[in-house]
Amino acid sequence: MGRPRVYDVGTHRVTILLDAAATGGAIGLVEMAVPPGSGPLPHVHGREDETYHVLEGEVVFTVDGERHVVRAGGTAFGPRGIPHGFHNEGTETARLLVVVTPGGFEAYFAECGTPAAPDRPPSRPSPEALARLVGAAPRYGLTFVPPAR
Repeated sequence: MGRPRVYDVGTHRVTILLDAAATGGAIGLVEMAVPPGSGPLPHVHGREDETYHVLEGEVVFTVDGERHVVRAGGTAFGPRGIPHGFHNEGTETARLLVVVTPGGFEAYFAECGTPAAPDRPPSRPSPEALARLVGAAPRYGLTFVPPAR
């Protein structure tokens, strides 16, 4: 099914394991390495659901305003149309397996990310990289929402 493609997207390292083309559009499958103190802005997907399985570490998911602490071995669901996001509040990098249904959204990471340098971890994104993340969002049915207070 091809080699995994690895990108730095924001502060995350994202590995695309399967894309929509490889699954007849059914799913996209990515692995994310999420450093301590990071996570995506709260967002809403208009086209797909996301299922997150925590492989390592601990991540706080917020779905429709409710916080859920998910540890290694646990799973969380971010449904389309509902604000959700996650944040690594721990001290170690968390690893997540993310299933996107239907597939297609994984292309956002390829479009917005930069090919990863395997010999160094992702750094804080530049203003240009952040502009790419925000600018591409509408093409993927993605809307960022203000964090809940």
